[in-house]
Amino acid sequence: MTLKNFLRGLGRRWYVVLIGLVLTGVAAGVVYSEVQPTYQRNATLLLMPAASSVPEGENPYLFLGGLGQASDVLVNTMASQTVRESLLDGHPAADATVQRIATSSGPLLSVTATGSTNSEVALVLDRALSGVQTNLSSLQTQADVPEVERITAMPLTTDETSTVIQKSRLEAVAATAAAGFALTLLLAGLVDGLLLSRDRRRRLDPPVADSAGTPDDVELEDGRATEDSDDDLGAPQGPRDPDLSRSGDRRVLAGVPDGFDDSTIPVKRGADARAPEHAE
Repeated sequence: MTLKNFLRGLGRRWYVVLIGLVLTGVAAGVVYSEVQPTYQRNATLLLMPAASSVPEGENPYLFLGGLGQASDVLVNTMASQTVRESLLDGHPAADATVQRIATSSGPLLSVTATGSTNSEVALVLDRALSGVQTNLSSLQTQADVPEVERITAMPLTTDETSTVIQKSRLEAVAATAAAGFALTLLLAGLVDGLLLSRDRRRRLDPPVADSAGTPDDVELEDGRATEDSDDDLGAPQGPRDPDLSRSGDRRVLAGVPDGFDDSTIPVKRGADARAPEHAE
């Protein structure tokens, strides 16, 4: 099937295409209402060196070079299953991640919280920020680091409002619309093919038989056809014109019933056959 024939078939079955598109639109609307958008909030933290490692009166930001390893250890700790369960307790659909910002040469950490509602995301982000501080302190406690030698995490930025992410919703709607459109085209092509096949079979079918079980026109061996006449059905079967019709040397009496032996009928030939025309 060529593209041109396929498009013609869609034009012939436009009503199937219309119904399919309407149903596809309804399905896409239902998916849009059922699939909720994702909310997201971000925060950034900066690991600060211990007070004892910064000379008095010096800028602490000039002493950030040795904190990269500490930030990697903290990120791995926050990614553990135990910590994640404590952050997402009661909110299984939410998520929280702590990553080191790769584009920065300093010990910058990015904290991201996602969820299905704005309030849920705000709660999870607060838990994640508190978890960073708690786990950083716990790691240094396990290493018996004195208070004056401890690294701290200073919040830099925190989102006050959530960002609405429509990606998952739009992907679901697009998938539904694409599937509905494809099914509509396939269904329209199938219906067109079935209807064309039915019409073709009707044109190729033999003539329908009448109530007596015989066709209206019966083809004889010599190519002649006999047709039923409505006038002859109700006419009395009386004597007919005894005119003879010739077929070679054999003579057939018109109107004689079937089975009648016409060999007993005397046939006049030559002058005898024309005698009654001149007799007076």
